[in-house]
Amino acid sequence: MKNVNKKEFCLRNSPPAAGRVSGIFFPAAVRSPGGLFYSIGVFSYGIKKTALAAVVCAMVSFMTAGAAWGEEAYTVNEPMERAYEPLVNVYEKPDAMPEKYSSSDFQVQAGGLDIPVYVSGNNAWGNPVSYGTFESTGPVEIQISAQVPFTDYALLPESLGLSGQRAGNKVTFTAQPGTDITFLPDRNYNGRVLHLFVREPLTDIPDIQSDQVIHYGPGYYDLSGRPPLMLRTGQTLYLEGGAVLRGRVLVQDADHVTICGPGILLNDYVSQDSYDGVAVALKNANDVTVRDITVIRDMNSWISFMWKCSNVTVKNYKAINARYASSDGFNVANCQGVLFDGSFIHSCDDSVAIKGTGNNGYNPAEDPSQALPTSNITYQNSQLWSDANNAIGIGAETQAGYFDQIRFQNIDILRNYDDLNYPDQLTERSAINICALNATQIQNVTFEDIRVEKAKRLINITMEDSFWFGSLAGNWQWPGSIQNVTYRNITSKSDGSNQIRISGHDSNHLISDIHFENIKIQDTPLTDFDTDIFSVNSFGKNIRLVLDLHPEGVTADGPITAPSNRYQAAEQLSDTQGGNGWYYRTWQAGVGTLDMAWNPDGSNHWRGPKQWDAIWAEQGQLLFHPDETQILLDWKAPRSGVISISGTVRKYASEGGDGVNVSIWKNDRMIWPVNGAWQTIDFDDTAGVAAEVSTSVVSDDVISFRVDKRGNTAYDSTAWTPTIIYE
Repeated sequence: MKNVNKKEFCLRNSPPAAGRVSGIFFPAAVRSPGGLFYSIGVFSYGIKKTALAAVVCAMVSFMTAGAAWGEEAYTVNEPMERAYEPLVNVYEKPDAMPEKYSSSDFQVQAGGLDIPVYVSGNNAWGNPVSYGTFESTGPVEIQISAQVPFTDYALLPESLGLSGQRAGNKVTFTAQPGTDITFLPDRNYNGRVLHLFVREPLTDIPDIQSDQVIHYGPGYYDLSGRPPLMLRTGQTLYLEGGAVLRGRVLVQDADHVTICGPGILLNDYVSQDSYDGVAVALKNANDVTVRDITVIRDMNSWISFMWKCSNVTVKNYKAINARYASSDGFNVANCQGVLFDGSFIHSCDDSVAIKGTGNNGYNPAEDPSQALPTSNITYQNSQLWSDANNAIGIGAETQAGYFDQIRFQNIDILRNYDDLNYPDQLTERSAINICALNATQIQNVTFEDIRVEKAKRLINITMEDSFWFGSLAGNWQWPGSIQNVTYRNITSKSDGSNQIRISGHDSNHLISDIHFENIKIQDTPLTDFDTDIFSVNSFGKNIRLVLDLHPEGVTADGPITAPSNRYQAAEQLSDTQGGNGWYYRTWQAGVGTLDMAWNPDGSNHWRGPKQWDAIWAEQGQLLFHPDETQILLDWKAPRSGVISISGTVRKYASEGGDGVNVSIWKNDRMIWPVNGAWQTIDFDDTAGVAAEVSTSVVSDDVISFRVDKRGNTAYDSTAWTPTIIYE
């Protein structure tokens, strides 16, 4: 560890009252007989340079002390007031740490000192994510030298108000201790990025002589070939600054456990044992503290999680796992009494997910009411960056006795993207999200003082039958609801859709008493529901929108569908023919066109006259299954204009069969494919084909999206989520 200041290497870290000698400041303590030992001690502890430097500093201190004793070697001016120079603690890179972990994209100085910069791995777009961390006692000047060309940059979050000064490839700014700062070249969220963690000086340092403290001092420790480091009741793991521990930590069936220190826990390997393949796992534990630690993963699995725990505090937790996907930041399942404070998370899945995974692991057949609740969770004063799924999430697994008293407050969402491979298709994803798979009670949830800088969609509350293309099943056979959810002081500067979507499951599983207070989009307050922002189905009730200036607000029940230039088939799926302009039909030679029936068998599907013909929604996408009949999803133009049609059509069930044929028609003419021949989607083509075309329409023109079987109807479920936009 280096512990030095910015210019003169001897003791410029002086208190407000100090003497000035030959232009060099010294602490008042130096001007006393004990000052010699004070200066030598501080210097020898902190700077760790050469013996010659130590001698020079000692000589200067001796001269200063002599003058203070009344000698005439020089003149001591009157004491003067001045600000502290910050003392910067640099955690040096361990010599044994492989060079592959060093970043070649950025160099950083803080207070004139070189800060080690590491790379955590590549993001979903193949670009490295870099990071650095150090301590400072006060405001410190930081200089970033980018080794990659850039024309523009941003310093995030915007709420810090940092702008910086640029000179060539260098950007300089001043940062306060206790802040996390992201340097974003060219404002490219998919590109190379640097995260800096400016830490306050540590307090409450464990006694490393205690037999209850497991201590790792500065150095590189590779435990990747071993089981997790298991902490027992009463134990503390302390990673000192400059320590890099490549391994895992497990706290199971234990109480009064602490994981702390500014060191790095590194986990970038596949575990070859039966233990959880995550960096930090807390299971059935009580009174656990995780603080000041940096956790780095480069695997497509969770960074950390806690399950069936109580009384857990996570403070100043910094975590990066940008690998696509499933790289959640720190998940909470079936826990009570949890506080997150001062977190920074860059993930490529949920940055944080509050879940319920049952008493023995997730099993949708089990009654959620028999599982432990998820309750009394507070998440505050944090920054979140999610390259996939949600930044803040409750769910998707909701197998808990109930969810109650959950609060997110004072959070900067730096980035939220939906998915690398399925952009704009997984419409249940959002920056602030509640997605329930299992029927249970979710209530008394508050999101307050949240600032969204970049996101596809803003807010989502949905009840889903399945997740991730059917791979994770839900169950709605038990009672359940979502109610009393408050969004207060939410601001979005995002250039995304900023959609707010509420979609209940059925009349027995409603979403109700949802309060929006002081919601601003691009600095414009939301004042009513007559906007493209809101989409509420018929199972959303008592939706209230208020402002400080108009506390009476407006209240509405779903469905809420405002006039729009955009029509999205999955989002606007209705249980009524013609709802939102969409019609659900079949066609068969010799029979003609027939309207389908909604939910005749309790499946929440549109059904045709045959056994298998159906249209339904799952996971924010629309699914089609033909039979001897063609499936027709028709849209009737409300007015004249030019429309663009888009959407990927792909096989959903790929286990067998012989594929399907698809096409788009305007009235009685095929307009896609443009060659007039139906497009074949092979049985295992889960990537699909982009169905894109523009055309002019007049009022009541019909655009028809058609799916037909080939030789047989086995495994013909096909995903297609068309979008129509008036240009």
